[in-house]
Amino acid sequence: MRGGAGIATVGTPPLMSLPTMHSFRRLAVSALVLAQGLLSSVPLLAAPPPNEPIRVGSVSTLTGPGSTVAWRAAKAYFDAVNAAGGVGGRRIDYQVLDDRADPQAAQQAAARLVADPGVVALAGGSSVLECAFNHAVYEKAGLMSIPGAGVDPACFGSPAIAPVNAGPYVSTANALSFARDVLKHDRLCVVAPALPGMVDAFRDIVARWAIGRAGTPPTIDLYRIEAPLDGIVQQVAARRCQAVIYSGPEGLAIDWVLKARAALGGVDHVFLASVYTSGVLRAVGVSGEGIYVLAEFEPWSGSSLQLADWRGLMLARGIEASSLSQGGYLAAQVLVKVMRGIRGPITRASVTEALRTMQPIANSLADEPFVFGPASQHQPHRSALPLRLTNGRWRIAHARWVRFEPKAEAPGIPFGR
Repeated sequence: MRGGAGIATVGTPPLMSLPTMHSFRRLAVSALVLAQGLLSSVPLLAAPPPNEPIRVGSVSTLTGPGSTVAWRAAKAYFDAVNAAGGVGGRRIDYQVLDDRADPQAAQQAAARLVADPGVVALAGGSSVLECAFNHAVYEKAGLMSIPGAGVDPACFGSPAIAPVNAGPYVSTANALSFARDVLKHDRLCVVAPALPGMVDAFRDIVARWAIGRAGTPPTIDLYRIEAPLDGIVQQVAARRCQAVIYSGPEGLAIDWVLKARAALGGVDHVFLASVYTSGVLRAVGVSGEGIYVLAEFEPWSGSSLQLADWRGLMLARGIEASSLSQGGYLAAQVLVKVMRGIRGPITRASVTEALRTMQPIANSLADEPFVFGPASQHQPHRSALPLRLTNGRWRIAHARWVRFEPKAEAPGIPFGR
């Protein structure tokens, strides 16, 4: 990984210091202006020398709140491709820049990758805020991104970004469907973090899910992640929920399980893929018995032969088995398959064209094929498979994948096709 002025790799502000939506918009405009200045000095893209490495980038949270292993899984896949001869004899040079969960660092990282004409695409990244600040920059530069884990709403609302995961909003809808249609609960309560840029998206997806459905509409309670959970636990308990859909990150979900046990005893809890980890198993112990999680990919804790290639690579590289490492691996795999299908030079322009015109690519990890395509926004993955914590192990809780299909459009943040 190359160093760069202003792109630090250590030192992180607390997540509570993330800016407001007004600051988000102001900083995003600054990022676009910065990138426009850099782009003006970039030469026209030409065919690279035949043996020059193919540069693939990623803006990810390597340090600080929300740090992720998705990029490590992508790197492991690219390294394996390089060991086998690369793509058309060219090795992949994977450049991962740390946004530190900091908007300015995310902008600087994106501007640097955009300004390098040798960077043909982005893949395997995961960040709580990167898409919000950089999607317009990528769109203007014609630089396509395949995140291993899309988080903020802009990841699912840009023509230049197509995550391989379902993400927290569609997964919240899937959790509601599972609780209503499979567990047969009527009073459903959604609990979600009040993170900048995400509040409207959570409210919007709950409203979309409720359109055309009989029964009591779900409630939604938002909490500040720096505040103690005791207050929100009591607030939710007062609603007399039959099932709680919790959309927070892994660490806070562990606290929720431990603190909600007494106040919400007998209430089913459904968590998203961020909680489907071995760390949660170790942390919650018997207090977590009976909780549900949604796997967005083939359950990593299972023994399916479909996991063999991914699992072998993760074990060899010492990378934790999780939905995040599955997403990073899958994003890298998709990009490599697309690049191998290009006839002629592999450049930013040719990769962008190949992604926009690609046919769906089936894979062993997901219920649905991946396709980027020419749409103005992308949500190629919408499925989840419910699991339950039983006798200290994650076990499949439903025979079929749950897939959210909105019955009608609703005002608010759009979600891709």
